[in-house]
Amino acid sequence: MNGTTNGQGPAVELAGGVKRFGDRSGTEVTAVDHIDLTITDGEFFSLLGPSGCGKTTTLRMVAGLELPTAGSIRIHGEEMGLRPPNKRPVNTVFQSYALFPHMTVAANVGFGL
Repeated sequence: MNGTTNGQGPAVELAGGVKRFGDRSGTEVTAVDHIDLTITDGEFFSLLGPSGCGKTTTLRMVAGLELPTAGSIRIHGEEMGLRPPNKRPVNTVFQSYALFPHMTVAANVGFGL
């Protein structure tokens, strides 16, 4: 597989993706270490691994909820750089979603808009 569909570039491409987090003591933790990933249009994709291996962090980088420490993220060939999450052609469904019991369904849906 060459990562293309009908002669076009990949739908999502991570090149050398790195994400590091630091804490107050100055300790640095590498959550994602140089991931290269290509996903083509129409491709079924799963990201599997044990707890704490960087799956969620990788998806958060693609969605723009985390900025990579190093590397690049392209969606349909366009570099995402500092593009904010609401300007990326990506949707996210969180594993632990929050519904507000005091709000109607419509109010819960509209809350994030």
